[in-house]
Amino acid sequence: MRPALAFKNSAAGKPYLKPLPTICRMAGRIRLMSLIVLLVLLSGSPKASATPFELANDDGDADYGWSDFYPYAAMVRFSPPSTSWRITAVRLHATCILKGSQVFYVQIWDAGLNTVYWSAFLPSSVFKNATLDWHTIRLPNVVVTGVFYVVIVPMLTLDGSQLWISVDDDAPFSNSSFTVNVDDHAIHASLNATSIEFREDETIVVFTYPGESLGFGARLVKPDGSFLEENVTRFGEKLIVRTRDEGLLNVFAVTPGYETVGSSIRLENGLRTLYKDLLANYTTLKRNIEDMAVQINSLLKDNGQLRLQLSQSQALVRLQNERINELLTNISSLRGELDGVMAEASSLRGENTLLKIGMVLAIIVSLFLSFLEVGRRWRGK
Repeated sequence: MRPALAFKNSAAGKPYLKPLPTICRMAGRIRLMSLIVLLVLLSGSPKASATPFELANDDGDADYGWSDFYPYAAMVRFSPPSTSWRITAVRLHATCILKGSQVFYVQIWDAGLNTVYWSAFLPSSVFKNATLDWHTIRLPNVVVTGVFYVVIVPMLTLDGSQLWISVDDDAPFSNSSFTVNVDDHAIHASLNATSIEFREDETIVVFTYPGESLGFGARLVKPDGSFLEENVTRFGEKLIVRTRDEGLLNVFAVTPGYETVGSSIRLENGLRTLYKDLLANYTTLKRNIEDMAVQINSLLKDNGQLRLQLSQSQALVRLQNERINELLTNISSLRGELDGVMAEASSLRGENTLLKIGMVLAIIVSLFLSFLEVGRRWRGK
């Protein structure tokens, strides 16, 4: 995704170096250098006897090569699986045309782009002439903690050795490779894809380019090999491309130094089909949600009515409870009165009994007196 120059394989399988004008037009496309860093985990012992651990940025296929003049270099970011490691070697997929005694440089930068190691190497000590392969650069156990960067300064010359670094130009984006100015430790140019939005009738790809540009453009290479120029709109640091087709989308910006910074991303209709399926599912879900919202509103309305009825029922229950309490009070009062009446009736029953006894006694006395009177009269005759 950064400056990329000019190695590709010819039909015969031999390195093919493009002329300088073509190289300048391609500058800026390096996405991912083919690098493998050999690491050894730091332990309490100073010995590094553990099996090396590899961090790789490579998919097994080189798409083109890159080189540039000093002070520009290729830089790749690596993130080790833990904080403390030793870098024992860097494996670089590249080819080098050996000529003269010009050296190239390998540097290790920390997360703040500060140099923690640098060294010069003769190309002949690392590379075989014009041989595209993996080449190992041994390092003296460089200690790194956290994210670090491997910087290769190819020191391109027109009359000396020429080092061409393989570049992996395939998706997915890693955004981990840069071209840098090693004199001021500044990222020279970068163009990164930051978002992709699939719509029903178009795909919107947003790239970020923070630098100044003299111009920019985009070309979509279709699966059949034909191409289509696409419109690019810039808003601040964003380059926005809208397309309706599929294929390899190449976006570029021309820097004030007349270099071309570019990036590529592959767009496939499978993603659009997936988007349409997701959109259809989303539409169905949205409709279901709307129906559920209507049902929920209806249930809320019914719930409100039930709450009102419950409130009214509770009011009636409270009223009935008050009435029951009044009835209980009345019953208690009547029970007291009944007890009084029953006591009075018991008293009256006693008096009635006494009256009956008195009447019986009066009758008996009256009869007795009557008998006496009769007997007296009968004796008087």
